[in-house]
Amino acid sequence: MSPTHTTYSQPMNHPPQTGHPSTRDLTPSIASNVLANATCRTAIQYFSATETDVTDLDELVDYVHEEVATITAPEQARIELVHIHLPKLADYDVIEYDERSEVIRYRSYPQLEAILDLTTQSEGGDEDDG
Repeated sequence: MSPTHTTYSQPMNHPPQTGHPSTRDLTPSIASNVLANATCRTAIQYFSATETDVTDLDELVDYVHEEVATITAPEQARIELVHIHLPKLADYDVIEYDERSEVIRYRSYPQLEAILDLTTQSEGGDEDDG
């Protein structure tokens, strides 16, 4: 009897795991999925606003709590980030999240940032309309 070999494939909406940042590709479908949620958008905006690529969970929790209207308490921000949004962003290779140290490392996607900038401008982001 030969050993059983199980192959797991990633869902179609996940980015290819190439291992090299310069070869990572962000499809419109992936960008749309990542940016569909206000908390995910805000988490990505944090890294642009602070001009850093590494932060700890507490800093991101505070930022999300202040910026997302539907987040009414820091603990709500923490729960949503830890259980929903950080794992999602890590699955898409947008961040690396070390649960033990609670350190988040942003992995820049210029395409994602450009789409986010356009989205923010069209929503009336920080633009002064007159």
